[in-house]
Amino acid sequence: MSLTPQELIDFEHTIKDCMAEFVPFTSYSLFFPREKSAEIPEPEFRAEDSELILPLVFKGEMMCYFIAKGVRLKAPATAPKYLMALAASVLEKLALYKKAVTDPLTGLYSRNFFFEELEQAIDQVQGCLATGSCRAGVEAREPEMAFSGTFGVIFLDLDTFQPVNERYGYLKGDDILGEVGRLLGLVCPKYTTVARFANDKFAILVPDAKPHACFQLSEVIRSGLSKLSFTDDITNDTITITGSLGYVCYPQGLEGAQFRRTPSEQARMIVRKARKGVAVAKDQGRNRVFGYADILSKGGRVLETLPMNRMVVSLGEASGAKVGQRFLVRSPKSGGIASASLTEDERLSGRYPAMYKGEVVLVEVQDDIAFAEALHLGDAAWAVEPGDRLNLIEGDESLFSPEQEIKDDTMPSHDGATQLLRYGEFVSWFAKARLKPESFGLSLIRILDQPEENDRYQDGMDHMARDVARLARGVFGDAATGGRFGLNGMIFFSDGVDRQTLMDRTLELERAVARNLGLKLSVGSARYPFLNFDRADMLENCRKALEHALLLPEPRVAVFDSISLNLSADRRFMDGDIYGAIEEFKLALLDDGNNLLARNSLGICYAQLGRFEEARHEFERVVELDKKDVLALYNLGWANHRLGDLKSAEKAYRQCLKAEPGHVYSLMRLGSIEEKANHLKKAANLYKKAADQPGGERMVLRPLARVAYRQGDIEGTREYLHLALNADHNDHQAMHMLAKLYLDQGEDPQIAEVLARQSSALAPGVSAYWDTLVEALEAQGKGEEAAIVAARAAG
Repeated sequence: MSLTPQELIDFEHTIKDCMAEFVPFTSYSLFFPREKSAEIPEPEFRAEDSELILPLVFKGEMMCYFIAKGVRLKAPATAPKYLMALAASVLEKLALYKKAVTDPLTGLYSRNFFFEELEQAIDQVQGCLATGSCRAGVEAREPEMAFSGTFGVIFLDLDTFQPVNERYGYLKGDDILGEVGRLLGLVCPKYTTVARFANDKFAILVPDAKPHACFQLSEVIRSGLSKLSFTDDITNDTITITGSLGYVCYPQGLEGAQFRRTPSEQARMIVRKARKGVAVAKDQGRNRVFGYADILSKGGRVLETLPMNRMVVSLGEASGAKVGQRFLVRSPKSGGIASASLTEDERLSGRYPAMYKGEVVLVEVQDDIAFAEALHLGDAAWAVEPGDRLNLIEGDESLFSPEQEIKDDTMPSHDGATQLLRYGEFVSWFAKARLKPESFGLSLIRILDQPEENDRYQDGMDHMARDVARLARGVFGDAATGGRFGLNGMIFFSDGVDRQTLMDRTLELERAVARNLGLKLSVGSARYPFLNFDRADMLENCRKALEHALLLPEPRVAVFDSISLNLSADRRFMDGDIYGAIEEFKLALLDDGNNLLARNSLGICYAQLGRFEEARHEFERVVELDKKDVLALYNLGWANHRLGDLKSAEKAYRQCLKAEPGHVYSLMRLGSIEEKANHLKKAANLYKKAADQPGGERMVLRPLARVAYRQGDIEGTREYLHLALNADHNDHQAMHMLAKLYLDQGEDPQIAEVLARQSSALAPGVSAYWDTLVEALEAQGKGEEAAIVAARAAG
């Protein structure tokens, strides 16, 4: 096991803490000599300067000097040698820690360490979401609030690697895995956490990353792997490898109740979703990249065809599939290469056109697979086959018109258990039936109970669905038309009902099922007309109402309304569709102008887009209605802060603290106002008060470092910055401040260079970071390299 200068810099604060246990000092620094000597230098104590210079030695190699100032030794002649030996034990301790978190074959991090880092990243995002403090990267100009509230996980699985082990031996396989580890260490940025997950599988945590950044890094890795080449010493064969990669972003990759799981559980769910992306990449031909968010829209395929135009497909709950979703079925050749040979020397080539066979709908969704039913077939002679691909239909974009398929003289088929229409038949019937009435309602019913263990699952679900359907027909009346909606659900169409009648009927059904059958239901309903939605939107609104109902305590019954819109808009916001979220928040307010949560969220969306005047207006409206709304008061202060109205900002922050005395972010903002006004003592007191609140300790470290530096407390500054990096080793602002501190104090410019490089890699758009790197290089006499960096920064 070895230690590198970079690792000593990374562990600098740990080294300082360990050294302080056996030799008190007031300040310290690390110094790396430019030229290494074969001889180990002697420790030195300079009594006149109270300075102790200890060579740090590891495995007989001199690594650097630990220089402690303000030291008093009772035995200055003999103590330094003993202290040097103790310092060497500190490096041994670091090496043991490194060994514990490192995979010995590849030099990458271990699986356990990866999960620790992933859980910490989840904690950080959850804290950000809980306070409403996440920012859209480029819009975040205030240092302590720059986190964008997202990260990515990339999973890599080498393609067909086991045959390499079997043909050329496991030692050769280990050599290849070691080279893969070196490649990942080379192409992945310093701030990522790269781990060997298991065997030929690897995982990468990419902080502060959106889907596009994950895709780009995945493509760099995939391309790099395909360029590797190895030679077997015995057979002289050339060995090449490829890899399939999947990625997912957090929090976009989770939904609903999944956020209530522990960070440890969420971490494993996120990794599983990235691995689902890998599975689809391999299924579609290997040596490619697939994002989890794309699996549902274009990653499904037909696994097996069944009688009565049904089929098994490769989409399940784990990939976001839901009953009622519709897909176009296309041939695997669609869009592929078409070629033919005319002669030995002449060949024709082109691409197949888009070739769609029909449209299917999911009627039952399990964890990893689903059952689908054909709604429309383009050509009866061109059957759906295993291997056909699926494309998710958004809205009413189907290539097959349902109205064209409906024949008045065709007898629709019914579900055998419930005697309701099969779901595919219901959808076709509804496409025509919705055009006639001036008003109608849809109610989507889901049975929440599971069959008893001694029942066959499908028989048990059919039995429960039959009994619920019987009660539902009695509640909705003979004029209502019902359809089966998966194994555990059904849907009813009611002509000419108002919203209250719809709510009353679904509540009556929920109570009747609980009383007579002992079962639990969730019911989501939608009514036409509602706001500016058209008739075709009602089925989707019904689904959104069911998602709303599932989040409620009993009775879990909802009619699509302002709150349903709010929940749907929140999902859009989490997915990064801010403009779509704004439209739905506006609709929520159109339905209910007193929906304070929607108005708060609308203001946050405007602020994300830099439209702070509009954001301020929304927050002011909330405060008018509720003077103790903490979220609105804080956000009002923040909007005023960004608009430069510090007096109004301070007033709002103080009102927020009156409503919630320990509000961390208000304390932080007030501290920044006092700091800007050069009231350093007041600023420090506010930051320290914030540190005493839950979750505040990590946030205040960098602001306290700034204040300490301006007060001339250099050691306090260094301490706060090291603590900030311990809390978040990707804190590029703390790295930059520490690099500047090393340069300003005339200490080792090599450490300043390392820190400046890391901060520049994390935030390449910040010109000050490049300026500091140029300064650090020039301080070491690296003029040519400094000129290259300066030119790159200018370009």
